[in-house]
Amino acid sequence: MRYRWTRLWARLLVVIGVVVVALGVILAIIALVIETPWRTITGQVVLERIIVAIFLAGSGVLAGAPFIVSGQLLLIFLDQRRLLAAIHRRLRRGTRTLRRGMRTLRRGAPPPRGGA
Repeated sequence: MRYRWTRLWARLLVVIGVVVVALGVILAIIALVIETPWRTITGQVVLERIIVAIFLAGSGVLAGAPFIVSGQLLLIFLDQRRLLAAIHRRLRRGTRTLRRGMRTLRRGAPPPRGGA
């Protein structure tokens, strides 16, 4: 099998992206749960925590998404290459079969059963 190294890197890119997104969400949860040093919770403190949590989660998604998309695109290109190679082999094989059938017809022999 060819392109194993490329396929490995594509999968690693996806995994790295998922880890970065998960890390952003985990840090957002930690930012919501962590205690304030002055032990008083006011409306401003709650609002600040929510804004920080949204920022951390959004940053994780924005930082991890390009890794995931790049890895998925690379996997798509590799699969597309494999499929196109299979189609090319079938077309080459079909052309050879068609040529053999044409030679047989030129010689005056009956066409092969089952089609060309």
